[in-house]
Amino acid sequence: MTVDQTDKLFINGIILTQDMTQPQVAQLAIGGNRILAVGDNLQAWRQPNTEIIDLAGAVVTPGFIDAHLHLIWGGESLLSMPIAQARSRAEFVKIIADFAPGHPAGSWLIGSGWNEHLFARPELPQREWLDRAAPGYPILLHRHDGHSGVASSVALKLAGIDEHTPGPPGGVIDRDSAGQPTGILRDGALGLVTRVIPEETEADLERNLAAAQDYLLQRGVTAVGNMIYDLRHFYFLQQQARQGRLRVRVTAYTPLLKWAELSGQLPDRIYRDDWFQYQGLKGFCDGSLGSHTALMLEPYADTPEAAGIFDTDWEDPQAVAAIIGQADQQGFQTVVHAIGDRANREVLKVYETVIRQNGPRDRRFRIEHAQHLHPDDQRRLAELGVITSVQPTHCVDDVRYIEQLLGDRCAYAYPFRSLLDLGVRLAFGSDWPVSPAEPVRTLHSAIHRANWQLAEAVDLTAALQAHTATAAFAGFREHDLGLLKPGHLADLVVLAPEFLSLGTQATCPHHLIQAVYVDGVQQPGPSDS
Repeated sequence: MTVDQTDKLFINGIILTQDMTQPQVAQLAIGGNRILAVGDNLQAWRQPNTEIIDLAGAVVTPGFIDAHLHLIWGGESLLSMPIAQARSRAEFVKIIADFAPGHPAGSWLIGSGWNEHLFARPELPQREWLDRAAPGYPILLHRHDGHSGVASSVALKLAGIDEHTPGPPGGVIDRDSAGQPTGILRDGALGLVTRVIPEETEADLERNLAAAQDYLLQRGVTAVGNMIYDLRHFYFLQQQARQGRLRVRVTAYTPLLKWAELSGQLPDRIYRDDWFQYQGLKGFCDGSLGSHTALMLEPYADTPEAAGIFDTDWEDPQAVAAIIGQADQQGFQTVVHAIGDRANREVLKVYETVIRQNGPRDRRFRIEHAQHLHPDDQRRLAELGVITSVQPTHCVDDVRYIEQLLGDRCAYAYPFRSLLDLGVRLAFGSDWPVSPAEPVRTLHSAIHRANWQLAEAVDLTAALQAHTATAAFAGFREHDLGLLKPGHLADLVVLAPEFLSLGTQATCPHHLIQAVYVDGVQQPGPSDS
């Protein structure tokens, strides 16, 4: 582009480009959907029809990239039962009772986000709570981490779960003293219920996507790494991209065990443009800390009989290594969920095997979450060049109970600073809807960590890099996203000057986002509630 194509010129700002060759400037020029120039004096780019935007000292960053979330599930969570608001058993029951009358008798009631550690008296929900609140309804309510949930008696019956049902591979059915299911299902056991829930319609998917995109753009998220658990969502998003209906850029990852089904379509039959790109496989090695299914090297401090479980993806590590190796040979990336210290070690073993067998390549293997990393494995991460895709708000959430579960092992929980010091790349995300996709909150969590284990905190500069440039790199989008530099797509966020003092603000500030631009176009309704 040339000077006479300048559509917008931003002036009088604190523009944090994330380009280390020119990290801060005062002005930025946009032409069409691309950045034309950055600098401190771009008057030569100003034309009679150029829109001049006076930032008046506001801060500009690249559009935030959420490296790990669940796009369709996130949108669904905004429109389903608001069970995340429950702070006691009574509130839990009331939310269900208030929600049910608006739905036909016997229809499925779905929700997610409850967290027993937020209750005035922490206790796991039971199926009897659901039965009393909405008699006759099949109900499934996921815990906030997505790795356990509670089902009503009707839902359990429809799924064929009773006192004789064995726990499935990679899952646990909680039982009472008489051997009856309590309603709590962990990891793989959730699938026994979800498989009997009717599939979403096309209208459901469109509604969920619209809600998700509105939510993300209002909070400054302009691109996402979308961890897809249902291939129907993958095909749906391709269709939406072809029809020009994506407003947030999507880098898609599909289930590892679906590789055989998908590989025959690669690469020619997979749609790709600036809005939608398929990057590779997403696998699971273990569960979550709060559900006691994160796989640990030693048992949990509060449940010495348990040390977590392998996810069903990881039943056969040799088969997993073979799939990852095949995808790697075809140039596709693999990212794997690992939370416990043993799970992280097991994933690194498989990655090391594939690297050794396939030889050098820019493969950018990732571990998603990487919450509890033994120091030996932190060094191995660096040696193997594995990227860690982390969610700082999970750290703040876990502070409520982590010491009770892990004891002395908390010394190497969420080791952000240690990983950076070792040269490991950190990419930030939210895992939404597990945690809110609110980048300002994510940055604040990384900096302050709820005042817990502050030796592992990072400063604003490092945190912002992780939520922009490194998140772009983690999804092979560094050529056009994550930096404000000529040639890159014009995705950016305007924030109040107070953003620069995030490191000194004990509580996360609200309403810092003033404007959001995607493809050079301002989006409606910024918010960072």
